[in-house]
Amino acid sequence: MTATATRPVTTTLAIPRPVTIAAILVAGIPFVLHAWVLFTGYFGHDDFVVLYRAAGKGPFDPAYLFQDYNGHIKPGTFLIAWLVTAIAPLSHTVAVIPLLAMQLAASVLLWRLLARVFGHRWPVLLPFAVFTFSPLIAFPTLWWAYGMELLPLLVTMFGALGSHVKYLETGERRRIWFTVIWSVAGMAFYEKAVLFVALLAGITLLLAPAGQRLAALKQHWRVWLVQGVLTALYLVIYITSTATPVRDSPLSVQAVAELARRTVVDTFVPGVLGGPWTNSSFGGAISTPSLTLRLVAAGLAIAIIIFGVLAGRSRAVLAWVLLLGYVAVDLALVITTRLHQVGPLIGNDPRYIADAVPIAVLCGAFAFLKPGGTETGLRRPLVIGLVALLGASATFSFLQLAPGLKFAQSRQYVDTARAGLEANPGITLYDTPVPREIMHEWFVEDGKASRVIGLLPGPPKFDQPAETMWALDDTGTPKKVTGIKEPAIGRPGPYDKCGYAVGYQTATIPLNRRVDHHSLLRMEYYSTGKGPVTIRLGKATQDVYFPDGLHVLYIVVEGGFDRVDINRATPVDPMCVVNVQVGAPLLR
Repeated sequence: MTATATRPVTTTLAIPRPVTIAAILVAGIPFVLHAWVLFTGYFGHDDFVVLYRAAGKGPFDPAYLFQDYNGHIKPGTFLIAWLVTAIAPLSHTVAVIPLLAMQLAASVLLWRLLARVFGHRWPVLLPFAVFTFSPLIAFPTLWWAYGMELLPLLVTMFGALGSHVKYLETGERRRIWFTVIWSVAGMAFYEKAVLFVALLAGITLLLAPAGQRLAALKQHWRVWLVQGVLTALYLVIYITSTATPVRDSPLSVQAVAELARRTVVDTFVPGVLGGPWTNSSFGGAISTPSLTLRLVAAGLAIAIIIFGVLAGRSRAVLAWVLLLGYVAVDLALVITTRLHQVGPLIGNDPRYIADAVPIAVLCGAFAFLKPGGTETGLRRPLVIGLVALLGASATFSFLQLAPGLKFAQSRQYVDTARAGLEANPGITLYDTPVPREIMHEWFVEDGKASRVIGLLPGPPKFDQPAETMWALDDTGTPKKVTGIKEPAIGRPGPYDKCGYAVGYQTATIPLNRRVDHHSLLRMEYYSTGKGPVTIRLGKATQDVYFPDGLHVLYIVVEGGFDRVDINRATPVDPMCVVNVQVGAPLLR
């Protein structure tokens, strides 16, 4: 019997194309930088409100998931907020991990889309770098709440476009439903996903030969039917679930024009080119670059548009029209929802135009590159040089801007409060507004300490009846309440050394003036027997358990009363109540 010789099994390791390796570096370098800044940052403003609302909620609670949050319906954000809160409440490190995962996924999906449409060509690396290094995306997504809108939008946008391009190539109808899934996922995070249908139509036109573009739209009518129905359903849900913004006065043409200038000339154009080369003027807003830099950026933008038309002809014109239309929609949304609240200065906030960056990237690629075309390696050094220049410029801008959204004061406030609560466990806090750098004053009732530190271990007790009351100062340090500032005072009672005797009959303590705001009531009392006591303050009622002996009671009250009614429905001797004061807390 002859033995059969066996050949050794060899494994061939596929080496990525040089341009793919370059793409990994172009995506990886800004990703690492963004991750480093994210991990050294913290929560701010809306972050605290979103996470606070997630506490105690369930992932299957429609009222929680589909709540109207300042004009947004974003169940995906609230679902992730519930998840990270359930895993590690108020942990910024845990919360930003989904952001980084989505940033990485967006870069991968965009590169696959560009490579599928234009091939693995070195010129493709330049528009890809415009996206990955973009300060307009990297800077505002340091703010967790906004990152949970924009980054899912980008992931689902590139996923939907990639699936649609695959459908156009193969004609597989199941790809239509994959695109629908991506669209639904985008709508779960950001209402701007309704624009996907326009982007799908745009890329269909751009991929079609010049004389067959309208025919291509008609050929794929099933896509527009399904996407149209989906968009209509979403708009019905959105419109019926959100409140219509109220305008105090009509918008002026001057305000609209200034907003457009700030958004496009001061923010968008410099940002796409690696700017704005300045620091942040206020939180998430960008300082206006110098006139010289704006003129240079505008000149470069005009040159890019002109050379794009010369290179791509009708395809380039269509691409620039698509970009112009998208930017116009972004502006229209800001004008109708935010301009009357903030004014034209909101044009310096990149959050309202950052989603147009990938549209500029795709439209620029279509203007200069022919889909499916080939080119020689002669352009490689120039491409590498331009990518390096863009990356250096954008990195400088990002590092200049980043401190504006790291929320260092928020971290210090929470850390100070955490240490104070650990040193004084079990204390009750009067819920006070926090500094505007932590939560802006327009949050009103949500802009309080309970929203900021309410998820700390314990959890902290706020606004509960207590014999000793504390409050956080502007640094987050717990301070003991020692009295009432400028109080409304209870008039002297009829009984000497007892004030008001409280028993079965209701005792009424009139105040020297009416209380019409959120306040703290301080009451001194003496009782020979413990038991429950009912306190009425206008329409509000509080049931409090009184121990025996001489005590002080603090109760957080809402305004709308000019007297305090107390009664004790227990068979014990009457208690004495003296020195009733209502007002703002006085801290030691």
